[in-house]
Amino acid sequence: MNLEKYSDQELLVKTKNLVKEEQKLLSVILAHLEEIERRKLYADLGYKSLFDYCLRELNYTEQQAWRRINAMRVIRKLPELKNQVDDGSLSLSNINLASSLFKDAKINSKEKQLEIFQDITNTTKTVCEEKIFKLKSYYGVLKPLAKTVIKKTSNDSSRVHVNLSSETLRKLEKIKNLTKEQDFDKIISLMADNYINQKVEVKRETKNVPVRNSRYIPRKVKETIYKRANGECENCKSTYNLEYEHIVPFSMGGTNDVSNINLYCSNCNKRKAIKDFGLKKMDQYLNPKHPSGTEIFRKSIKQTLNQK
Repeated sequence: MNLEKYSDQELLVKTKNLVKEEQKLLSVILAHLEEIERRKLYADLGYKSLFDYCLRELNYTEQQAWRRINAMRVIRKLPELKNQVDDGSLSLSNINLASSLFKDAKINSKEKQLEIFQDITNTTKTVCEEKIFKLKSYYGVLKPLAKTVIKKTSNDSSRVHVNLSSETLRKLEKIKNLTKEQDFDKIISLMADNYINQKVEVKRETKNVPVRNSRYIPRKVKETIYKRANGECENCKSTYNLEYEHIVPFSMGGTNDVSNINLYCSNCNKRKAIKDFGLKKMDQYLNPKHPSGTEIFRKSIKQTLNQK
């Protein structure tokens, strides 16, 4: 690409047009991410979540991925913002700054959120930060500095800076004395292993639960599956929100035998349900669009007034 042939005016005009195209492309990307999340397509590629997919498949940084996913979810809730994102009057940064205010101050009113977005439309990030700072101060939700800082120092270790209460420190000192161990890394690992063994690895089921003709999966089967999967989702290796799922769905005649059970995370399980039963059917369970209490109340008032 030879840009030297452009006159000054041509270069300025072309750059401005490219930025407009970039802004429109952002809106299209957010829409694509929303549909990928709706279908849980990242599970087909072995990813734990949409965030994991953005990191490993799309090569976004953690911050880039989070900002886009969060903005996508804000626009899904407030579709009125889409045109402002398209024309560039509302930036990704400003959407996320406002979103943090809504979360911290528990501003759930759609009208109030739109009012705040109107105030930060066509503003720079710096101006927006000042407005959000004032609003957080007004709502009394300015946060102190984070207590925990984790910095990766190598492939298998990280440096952690954390502020502990006196009570927690006393407990750690007691554990150190009981175990005769001076290395806090080993002490924390020991505590984690102890907790996992007691609370996670073997989940006891209530007794006298019927097994035949039931979705109930016997405890021994669950233990076998959990050990086989090493406590990880057998599709994406996530360790969060693990669920036991039937390879051949129970409603299609699947059994509770070890050979028909997988350990999946919630998202991979949902994706499998979409593949088994179809997106149209599962949408009503995975992506419900129920009206809010406020919307129901307004509709009721409107109908009452129309009847008079």
